[in-house]
Amino acid sequence: MIRSSLSAPVFVAFFVSLVIPAHASGPTVVRAELWNKPDGSQGVTLSTDHVKPGKVQFQVKNASTDEDHELLLVMTDLAPADFPTDASGTRVDEDKFKGLKELGDVHPGKSRNTTLTLKAGKYVLFCNEQGHFNAGMYTAFTVEP
Repeated sequence: MIRSSLSAPVFVAFFVSLVIPAHASGPTVVRAELWNKPDGSQGVTLSTDHVKPGKVQFQVKNASTDEDHELLLVMTDLAPADFPTDASGTRVDEDKFKGLKELGDVHPGKSRNTTLTLKAGKYVLFCNEQGHFNAGMYTAFTVEP
């Protein structure tokens, strides 16, 4: 019986294609949409509110047509209602949070991507433009062990 010399390399290539993607995959992608409505409500909608530890790419889109937004991420056990505010009461006092990550400012209709390495814990994503946090522009996010 004559065996093809291609069978072993084809088998190896097939096996490697099954094994390597599990170890060489890219970051977990979380899509975040920042929005505001005519009634004054504002928010953050996520494609998922939990991921595993490791690299996470936030794909942030400002769905608003008339307002700039920003997206910040902080690891905290505080409920958003307990966040410290500045003297005006219209913004979160960012200096009170250690390890606060800025995912960036996003103009109306624009998008941006930011990749971070996150460890297990409870997080809050929020916009800190004046008045936006108080209008509801925040959401919980969990990195599960």
